[in-house]
Amino acid sequence: MCFEWIYTTEKYKNRKKEDGLVSAVSGFFRRGGRKMGLVLGLFKPELSDFQKRKLLYEFHTFFARTKICELSGWKAGTPRHVQTNELFKEIWRRLQDDGDENFDGKISEDEWIKMWESFNRQYIEQLQKKESGGPEPTVPAWLDKYMEYKFNLLDRTGNGYVDVDEFEYVMSDFGVSSREARNAFTIFSQNNERKLDLEYFKQLCTEYYRSDDPGALGNFINGKLDFLE
Repeated sequence: MCFEWIYTTEKYKNRKKEDGLVSAVSGFFRRGGRKMGLVLGLFKPELSDFQKRKLLYEFHTFFARTKICELSGWKAGTPRHVQTNELFKEIWRRLQDDGDENFDGKISEDEWIKMWESFNRQYIEQLQKKESGGPEPTVPAWLDKYMEYKFNLLDRTGNGYVDVDEFEYVMSDFGVSSREARNAFTIFSQNNERKLDLEYFKQLCTEYYRSDDPGALGNFINGKLDFLE
């Protein structure tokens, strides 16, 4: 995917190449960009291959990392270290309740995907209830806490916003290059016109977990530009 989707429409096929990748993105957003996509495959509970690749990337890159605190520079015994350890214990307990089908104390790739397909079906049911006057759809409590944790991990200064330098710095710990991180930030921040606060971060993350639209801005929240392979 990367930035190729900007050029694949008929509108851009015959356009001359602009000076640099960011210039192309800037031009895209000057023309209105792409609105936040629909979430979670509204017409079918099954996950597409594209959705599965995104979710497996999240699983292996973030959930499978056992040294989150060390990567963050939080020393053992400090408040943030203790808080993060307790949070992940709670998240893991809830994750096992929802995803550990064979009760072996582990979450496999298949169990992880099946869990998200279950969330997909629940979300569709929530949307149907909303149409009948029900409440807004929600995410599981453990996922909401996890998204808040990820935001705090990125917000190195603790000022309630994540800037491009903070995003690049943290994503480098997870194998994302500086170029990828900065390009991703340019996309989901809509050419740096939208501040990345907790509310917008959760919106992007929810879209990452649920959207089947390759052009959705939330797809870039983990700094990865291409999920097509």
